[in-house]
Amino acid sequence: MKVFDTHVHFPWGEDEDVDGVIDALVARAEAANVVHLCLLGSRFGDYNARVTRAIERFPELFVGLYGIDLDNEGPEAVHEAAARGFRGLKVILPKKRYDDPSYFPIYEAAEEHGFAALFHTGVVGGGADYRVQDPFDAELIARVQQWEQRSRGAGMSSAHMEPIYLDTLAMTFPELKIIGAHLGIGYYDIAAHVARWRRNVFFDISGGEMVRRHMIERKLVPSEISHFKLLYGSDNNDRFEDEIRDWQTMFDLLRLSEDERERIMYGNAARLFGMIPIEPAAITAPEATNEIADEVAAETVVATTD
Repeated sequence: MKVFDTHVHFPWGEDEDVDGVIDALVARAEAANVVHLCLLGSRFGDYNARVTRAIERFPELFVGLYGIDLDNEGPEAVHEAAARGFRGLKVILPKKRYDDPSYFPIYEAAEEHGFAALFHTGVVGGGADYRVQDPFDAELIARVQQWEQRSRGAGMSSAHMEPIYLDTLAMTFPELKIIGAHLGIGYYDIAAHVARWRRNVFFDISGGEMVRRHMIERKLVPSEISHFKLLYGSDNNDRFEDEIRDWQTMFDLLRLSEDERERIMYGNAARLFGMIPIEPAAITAPEATNEIADEVAAETVVATTD
C-alpha cells in the first residue's frame, strides 16, 4: 500500500549537510513506499530554508509546510512561502489562541493560496517524557532547562492550541484546509466532534504508541471519528517502516477494511493536496443572512423541549 505521510519534521541538526540529509530522507521514504510526505519547516532555526531546498530537488515527494510564527509574521510571509513552492503552513506555540482575530489575515492569505494549515493540537511536548523519565535526574534537568528557558516569559501555552479553536477557523475560513495534529491528544472527544461536523477539518494520527493505544481503549475509530477524517502521520523521519507496520497492526485490531486503511494511509491526504482531483462544487449563497441563526435557534428549541 502506498503511503502519504502528512507529518514529517525536517531532521534536526543545523550543522548537518542539507543535501545529505535530504538524500537519506528520500531513501527511507522509498524503502517504506512513502510516495508523498509533508515536510515541516519550523519557526526556529533555518528549517524553512532547508525544506525549500528539499521541495526544489524532489517536488513530487515533498509537500512543504512553512513553519510560521503567528505573532511575528503576517500575510506577506504566506505569499512569500507560496512563491517558494510551499503548499501549506505548520503552526505551533502561539501567544494567543489559534482563533484570535489578530491571526485572521494570515489564515485569509493561506485560504487564498489554497494552502493546508497543520496545527499542533493538545499538550505540547517539553523536551522529556516524565511518564517514563525521572524529573530529578541531573543530566535530564540540564538538557530540558534549555527548552524551559526558551519558553520562560514568552506567553506560550498548550491552552492556546486546543482543537475547539479549529472550529472557529473552519467556520470563518471554510475553504482553508485544516489539519489538527495528534488527533487532539488529550482532547480526543472535542477533536472528533469538530471533524464530524466541519467539512474542512481533518486530524492526523501521529503521536506514536499513546495515540494508537487510546484509539483502541477509547474506541475512537469508527465510533467517534470516521476514517474519512483521518490522515496518516508519523511525526518521525527515521523509522518510517516501523511506524507504518505498527499502524497496520492497529488497523487489524480495529478490523478496518482495505478501503478504510487506504483512505487513512493515502487517499484522504491525496485528495486534500490535489493528487487525486476533486470536482469543485458550485457555491450557492444562502437566501437570507440569518438562515444559519434560524436553524440553530430551531434546534435549540427542540433540544430544550425533548
